[in-house]
Amino acid sequence: MHKNILVIDDNLTICLMLKSWLIKKGFTVETASSVVEAKRKVKEQPFDLILSDIRMPDTDGFGFLAWVKKYDSDILVIMMTGYADIESAVESMKSGAVDYISKPIEPEQLFKKIDEAFALQENMLKQSRFPDDFVKFPGEEYSLLYKELDTTAENNRHRLIIGDSGTGKLSVVKYIYEKGIHNSKPLVIVDNEKSSNGSEDKSPLMHKFNEAKGGLLFIRQLAHLDINEQDELLSILTKQKKDDNFVQIIMSSEMHKEELQKHLIPKLYHLIETDCIILPTLEGKKEVIHFLAGHFLQFANSTLNKQIKNIDPVIQERLVDYAWPGNIQEMKNCLIKAALMTEGTTIPASIATDLFENGIRNEDRRLLLNPIQGLRKEYYEKEKIMEALELAKGNKTMAASILNIDRKTLYNKIKLYNVLTNS
Repeated sequence: MHKNILVIDDNLTICLMLKSWLIKKGFTVETASSVVEAKRKVKEQPFDLILSDIRMPDTDGFGFLAWVKKYDSDILVIMMTGYADIESAVESMKSGAVDYISKPIEPEQLFKKIDEAFALQENMLKQSRFPDDFVKFPGEEYSLLYKELDTTAENNRHRLIIGDSGTGKLSVVKYIYEKGIHNSKPLVIVDNEKSSNGSEDKSPLMHKFNEAKGGLLFIRQLAHLDINEQDELLSILTKQKKDDNFVQIIMSSEMHKEELQKHLIPKLYHLIETDCIILPTLEGKKEVIHFLAGHFLQFANSTLNKQIKNIDPVIQERLVDYAWPGNIQEMKNCLIKAALMTEGTTIPASIATDLFENGIRNEDRRLLLNPIQGLRKEYYEKEKIMEALELAKGNKTMAASILNIDRKTLYNKIKLYNVLTNS
């Protein structure tokens, strides 16, 4: 995967030397000669790794490191130091740096440390798998669901997934994709965005279908397809050959069957309605709610560098009693907020009023009841991004998770809408 690196050193010669080495290795590289310039660039681009001198004229490396970890905790930082500052470099690792390297820098040693840093990050992501990956919940209802999903993956079947907002439709699709026979073939998502300039020679649906050859095509909000696209989809579902280029089609909708039938052409509806998976809602499922509370608490600890171990019984009771109209996504956001408000090792009962008010989420209600799936509607994108950043106290990694998008998409939207970030 393409990686972006930022090099920070007040010595321009060192910056240019390191940039030259790293570009030859296939990295995209930016340089900065001061912490002020570095912060500006970090706000503009989603860097994967930063190489920073530990001694800078405007501030020390520790202050900048702390800022980076708060601003975007997914960015890896390797500190560069002279031999006399080894003790400081070791201390920087305790503060969140992934490694350090001594000057004068040898290129092969630098490449080795960078590769090790990315490998370590990848292993940690595989082990934790908290933000977006599919999680198996306890209970008979979910056990039956997993059997259906496994069969769908193994048989490479087309399926319709129906589920209320926040029930995990995208996570289910990722599970089918990873469990299936697609291997390195593409997973392509159709978000049904309508262009303002009308249709082109080739419909968006057919274009996406061709991109997904041999892989999986996920069509979100099925009812949003127009008549022509529905006809194309029907043709794809009925006329595809079962060869190496076969594309598995997974469709989703938040409409119940009766409502969905009103929006689809009859032949398409009758073809897919028997191959339907209905995702459970969260309300009243005590065992699942307790499980998710622990799961999302671990995610918050990992992302926010917290050490929260317990949830006060008062909060536990409110979690179970609440209706969760936004389902899993809403609960995830609730636990993130609770973790942000907690200073010690236990989420306290004192924040119950801030989290719940008469069973209804208060100041975060609009955000939590409308979890963004791919940021499709431009007219409220900026507002939702600002709300997510406020909820995450400026942490870009957490804000992207709340919005259910990747970091690069979040950075692009921040830049597009000129969203001011206070961190």
